[in-house]
Amino acid sequence: MICSIEDKAFQRLTTFANAAALDHRQWRWFLRELSEASGGIRVHLLVHDSEKDTALGHMEHGYDPVFVDSFDAYYGKRNAWAPAYLHAAPGKAVRAEELIPDARLEQTEFYNDWVRPQEDIIGRGFSVLNHTASRLTLVGGNIRRKDRDQLEQPFVDLLQKLSPLLQNALAISHVLGNISIENKILREGMEPDITALFALDRQCRIHYANRQGQRMIDRGDVVQQDMNSRLRFRDNRALAALARSVQDLNQPEITFGLPFFARNSERGQFLCRTIPVGETEEHLPWLAASGTSVAGFVLLLMSPVSPVQVSHRREARID
Repeated sequence: MICSIEDKAFQRLTTFANAAALDHRQWRWFLRELSEASGGIRVHLLVHDSEKDTALGHMEHGYDPVFVDSFDAYYGKRNAWAPAYLHAAPGKAVRAEELIPDARLEQTEFYNDWVRPQEDIIGRGFSVLNHTASRLTLVGGNIRRKDRDQLEQPFVDLLQKLSPLLQNALAISHVLGNISIENKILREGMEPDITALFALDRQCRIHYANRQGQRMIDRGDVVQQDMNSRLRFRDNRALAALARSVQDLNQPEITFGLPFFARNSERGQFLCRTIPVGETEEHLPWLAASGTSVAGFVLLLMSPVSPVQVSHRREARID
């Protein structure tokens, strides 16, 4: 039986949601509790890149790891439920069938090769928690067809009760994360007001960009975002330097990357620095998802410099 708002199980869910606002590691405990309170169904938090139409990351509980891996590698970009996410009102929990009929879903590769082999988990409820211009975050769950009549609507009702709490938790985490990020920029001796910052996973996919970083992506003259959400420099030397740095920073004995420069057409260059995100980080403005530990992320900081500054830095390295 799914818990009601008066139940101790619901109170535990509330406690974990509030704790997750201050410590991202609590989201996994929240999902475990949500699964148990919902009759043992598979549950997840999902970040979807709405511009590239692909899953950017997720946390989950109850799914077979083999299917989690195949979702990351292939089916995340073929998620037949994804169009429904874009049309759902934030904060309103819905049954997926309300936005995409079963008959249409059952004709897709995603259903036949990913949903049906998992005990036919066609039942689904979800709630979009926030939706920006480029991405959205949702909480949802999948239910076996044979359990659908019993569990689906109560699960949606539970999500509706939880949605305001989860939206608030994500908002608080985002604010605290932004403050933490600005402090990191200051500690690196760079100016937050002019420094672009990107949080990259090991595949160089962009999980977060501050305001300056998003402006650079929109301009596209220095960095771009490819169809798989990966950051790409237009300067090939900078692209190679970033790849080396991300690879190096994934080694536990390396705690910082060598700085490098990225050209900006005719207008100068950017000083680039990469720093790893440590396991002890508690405040992040993005959801550390897709099975990636917090330590699986690298921060790329980019600050504009004049040609004279570039020349001086190169001369200092030669000396």
